[in-house]
Amino acid sequence: MKYLLSFILLCTSFIGAAYQQQSVYDFDIKHWSSGDGLSSNSVRSVSQDSQGFIWLATLYGLNRFDGMQFEHFTMEQHRHLASNAVTRLLHDSRGYMWVGTKAGLSGLDPLTLTFDRYPILAEVTSIVEVRPGEIWVAADHLFRVVDGKVSRVEQIKAQVSQLELVGEQVWVSSTEKLYLINTDGDVQSYNLPPELMQTPVYDLYWSKDRLHIAAEPGFFHLEADGSVKQCQLPDNNNTAVYKLLKDSRGNNWISAHRKLFHKHVDQEWQHITGDELGSYPWFSDIFEDREQNIWLASFSDGLYRASSGNIRRIVAEHADPVVRSVAVTPDNNLLLAGQSDIGELKADGSYHKILDASALGANTIHDVFWPSADEMWLATDRGVQRLNRGENTLTAQFPELSKYTVRMLLPDGLDGLWIGGVMGIFHYQGSGLTAFSHNNELESRNITAMQQQQRLLVFGTTRGLYQYSNNQLLRLGIGSALYNSYITALQILPDSTVVAATLDDGIFIRLPGQQQWLQWHSGNGLPHSPVVSLIFDTTTEYLWVSSHKGIFRVHSADLPQLRQADLTAQQVLGPHDRQLGTVPGRCCNGAGHAKVAFWQQQYWYPTLKGVVAVKADLSASATRQLKPVIKQVQGTKSYVVDNELQPLVLELDDRNLTIQYSALEFVKPTALRFRYKLQGFDQQWHEAGDRREAVYTNLTPGRFEFLLQARFDNESWQQARSARLALTIPKRFDETLLYRGLWLLLALFCLYWIMWLMRRNSMYQQQQLERLVKQRTQELENSNVKLNELNEQLTLLTHKDSLTGLRNRRFLFEQLPKDIEHFQRNRDSMLAQGKCVALIHLDLDNFKQVNDQFGNSSGDSCIQQVAGLLIRETRGSDYVVRFAGEEFVLVLRDIQTELVAEFSQRLNELVARTVFNLPDGHRTRLTCSVGYAIYPLELLGGQLINWEISLQLAEMALHHVKHAGKNGVATIAFDQQVDAFEFEDSSHVEAQVERLLSAGLAHFDMKGPA
Repeated sequence: MKYLLSFILLCTSFIGAAYQQQSVYDFDIKHWSSGDGLSSNSVRSVSQDSQGFIWLATLYGLNRFDGMQFEHFTMEQHRHLASNAVTRLLHDSRGYMWVGTKAGLSGLDPLTLTFDRYPILAEVTSIVEVRPGEIWVAADHLFRVVDGKVSRVEQIKAQVSQLELVGEQVWVSSTEKLYLINTDGDVQSYNLPPELMQTPVYDLYWSKDRLHIAAEPGFFHLEADGSVKQCQLPDNNNTAVYKLLKDSRGNNWISAHRKLFHKHVDQEWQHITGDELGSYPWFSDIFEDREQNIWLASFSDGLYRASSGNIRRIVAEHADPVVRSVAVTPDNNLLLAGQSDIGELKADGSYHKILDASALGANTIHDVFWPSADEMWLATDRGVQRLNRGENTLTAQFPELSKYTVRMLLPDGLDGLWIGGVMGIFHYQGSGLTAFSHNNELESRNITAMQQQQRLLVFGTTRGLYQYSNNQLLRLGIGSALYNSYITALQILPDSTVVAATLDDGIFIRLPGQQQWLQWHSGNGLPHSPVVSLIFDTTTEYLWVSSHKGIFRVHSADLPQLRQADLTAQQVLGPHDRQLGTVPGRCCNGAGHAKVAFWQQQYWYPTLKGVVAVKADLSASATRQLKPVIKQVQGTKSYVVDNELQPLVLELDDRNLTIQYSALEFVKPTALRFRYKLQGFDQQWHEAGDRREAVYTNLTPGRFEFLLQARFDNESWQQARSARLALTIPKRFDETLLYRGLWLLLALFCLYWIMWLMRRNSMYQQQQLERLVKQRTQELENSNVKLNELNEQLTLLTHKDSLTGLRNRRFLFEQLPKDIEHFQRNRDSMLAQGKCVALIHLDLDNFKQVNDQFGNSSGDSCIQQVAGLLIRETRGSDYVVRFAGEEFVLVLRDIQTELVAEFSQRLNELVARTVFNLPDGHRTRLTCSVGYAIYPLELLGGQLINWEISLQLAEMALHHVKHAGKNGVATIAFDQQVDAFEFEDSSHVEAQVERLLSAGLAHFDMKGPA
């Protein structure tokens, strides 16, 4: 499970005024499991160290997490870790991490990553810090650890399970009693009821002057009279309870068997069951980190993170969840037009259906207009439909438009109405409907957006933007990309700034008094596109923008920045954010003009799952301070960076270094971007994208400083946060001045001796030298002639592609048969290990558009960057071939068969996620199509032994992806009945495969982008 599955958006306690109160379903959620690198899906405890790393106790080792990567610590690597089955974690006030396991107690310094072992040998079930330097541990007995020395707390003789610190007193649960012991050793005891004796107690929690007990039989309280009473859970049932927490916001959390309960301050309990989750995780621990993220550790389903977001999603009861348009009614209700009904969401949270599916039919509502409080006009796929209050039928307002789609109904400010759709523009005044006099001058009559300010009408079409004023029509954006763009949304600001959103070219802005259009696109700060809606808040002067991937806003005073620099927007909902019950990036899908409405001091957006509400007075949230961290330096040994302020002195022979780094971000880690520079070695920054290591080779002795910067992908590098590490590479003796001075003296002595010999034999040597020079000169001339001939031959036989430095087709067809022969010699061993030779054929999609739009030099740059990406993602034993143009072939030798599909999918995703920097400063994105095949292919009667067939199968799979819409990964899978004899003739492979496909004995196994 990549994300927390299917949290439903309706909670029984909150159907009434759902949008007026906070809900657990408004949290942004993320889920990690062993498929994401977690060492085990059974997580028992969560903690956070002083650097900000999240530490996880699992049943197969200790994990450190930075939001993206899990680092594993096991007893095989660290002998002082008592067991791989880690049960409890505690980060104390001194920055030390206490690690409880099923085999005893260990300790960890999170900075140096060194472990200590303590003489406690039983399973550790609870750890508390009583005071700085003093730790109490519940194992088979109660232990005290003071300054590293372990002693037993003799006042309690029984076996203990859980501890809870309250002031300077500690509550202790045993098999039959509860104890309250202070630091002086005074003990009070309380009897447990029979149902709690000899049963597991999972947690003790002190709240509201009362001790709460989470145990296998259920939920219990310690009463004032010393008795322990069982209480009902919020759903009035009893079941095992595992963890209790009250977070810093005052919210209460209860983890029970296959259930989770959550309670906001002054609200009722919200009950989340397994049916709502889509699975049945049992949360063994609930932890709040320093950024108020809530971490839920599951016994069987890995790790979850819940964070408060900016938006709330409402699905009205009995309403169609797919909402296409929203509008505010004359009596101040919110009109929701779905795919199958129309209704009103009232201020008290109730929903009233106005029109059901039988009356609405297959109409999509694009816009709404109220001629009066009792009459509503709807812009639909069948013209303008009229609905009178109290009626349940639609009537065509303008029969002549009933065959056309109408997208907008815009009042003209003079008791008239502009009507726009696929038939052009019409104007309604009184009882007359007239066609726009300039419809014939429009390149496209398909009207997509329309705005009016005083007597200025601006409207967009599928082929450009127009302006109408004083009976004159003017086409806008001549000489720019706006000229023929598909306009998706329009907004005229109070100062006459015109903002036009397009389908493919971002947003265009014309400032007051200017004729030039400023373009805002992904290369200069536009977070995501295509833009669906624009709306301007006159109070805060923010321009709100939405797309299918999220919501963002920008202050109108910042728009002129586009003249000189990037324009950064404030993200309200980004493509990496995920609300409970939705997928990431699913946001705003409004139709026509009614894509957003302002109601109850909130902006409301239609979505495929209800409506999204955002407070209009949303304060500009403080930028979350990223914390870049340099984790370790890997040379001949590993150097842990425990203090970035002190220089790190390396070993004498450490000249090849790998510097591992990260940034602690748990909400949207995939949006991070890094760059680094080694001062004293690098002249420029290295743009690392989301890669988290830097590699340097052949460094010279000296002092260096490694600089690291991290930012979010919608920010500029001027907003990036930095980390630095000083490195010192000492000189060996052979690199010192003394060593070089000795060599210089030796050289001078030798020179003097040679000159003495030369003077003694000058005449003789001169004669010999002259003869030798003549002889050698002739030989050199002959050698040069031969060398030139050989160089010409080598040039013809070279195996390297001149543009990318990759191998070329000649190398492929010479080397691949050798690899196949090597595989055949070791065939039994390779097959026993599940290994094969994988052939991956990759082709960039729509690459001609890059050359056409940006030029051939930009296309060559993209191919070089793709080549670099492929080299980074392959092993040293593999090789990458530029097969032709924008086509590449990857040969993966001795790879596990089951990893080939995953690797091919990852290549497809990496190319799609990569932003390619072009020589002219622009940036672009590409997708690719991938087809792959393996050698040998298991078939009936034997194995396919012809590598040419495997290469042809990969190429056929690639062509299938191209024909299926591109941007995907495919291979050809054969039925077990297919005989190897079918492929003996490699000259008719395509015909043979087509025959097998038509017979159902083969099929294309294709996956699209994740």
